[in-house]
Amino acid sequence: MIHIITLSNPQLADMFVNYMATKGVRIHAKTENQQVSLWLENEQQLNQVESELKTFLREPFHPRYQAASWQTGTPQRTGLQYRPAFSIKSMVQQSGPLTVLTIILCVLVFIWQQIVGDYNVMLHLAWPYDASLDFELWRYITPAFVHFSLMHIAFNLAMWWYLASQTEKQLGTGKLFVIMLISALFSNWAQSLFAESNFGGLSGVVYALISYVGLTGLRAPEKGIGVPTGLIVFSILWIIAGYMGVLGDSIGNAAHFAGFLIGLLMALWDNRHQLSRQS
Repeated sequence: MIHIITLSNPQLADMFVNYMATKGVRIHAKTENQQVSLWLENEQQLNQVESELKTFLREPFHPRYQAASWQTGTPQRTGLQYRPAFSIKSMVQQSGPLTVLTIILCVLVFIWQQIVGDYNVMLHLAWPYDASLDFELWRYITPAFVHFSLMHIAFNLAMWWYLASQTEKQLGTGKLFVIMLISALFSNWAQSLFAESNFGGLSGVVYALISYVGLTGLRAPEKGIGVPTGLIVFSILWIIAGYMGVLGDSIGNAAHFAGFLIGLLMALWDNRHQLSRQS
């Protein structure tokens, strides 16, 4: 047998195996260190498989691949293990240390706010509101950990876990840390231009992850991360609605837009080699 490719995403491996089965090509999948390697049985079909694989990696979520499992009549023929049903234990297992640490930090800050009040917490964590605070460097990041309602923190942390866990697992803690640090700094700065120091929330970082994970999933699906296209579209519409005033005055429009933009730029940079090969 000939090794074709190794993928981080078992769902993508399943779709490609099932799609090739509809063309009479038998491909075997083997799990190796949380990766999935695909092996071709018939060497004479190598050129066909390589051509189909190139097309598949450009648009892995095309309906023809989704439909292939049903056409074969065996939608889980590879026997690959998918993520288990949601539970606290599985959530921790699927998340890296930075993902979990950020959730804990946001929850602790939120509890602190309920005990002493938002104002007293913001005195220590808000974006510098006086020139004398400019050298308290943590203030350029810490507004991301402050939330002003239960719904606010619940939504942000749910999205953070969904996006950060896959990013950290597939690309590493270092990569997630860089994305988080840069997007928090950039989105906080953007929001400070309009709200001075009266703002907070992880949404700027979340928007950065939506665009970063979304573009990476489309351009480099072999990295094993991705989001539904609908989530990207919804995020863009939410930003537009915010700027149109539909969502009220308390929405951090600048942080959302800046986060989405910086995430997009980082994804373009990190996937520049894949983009150049496709062009």
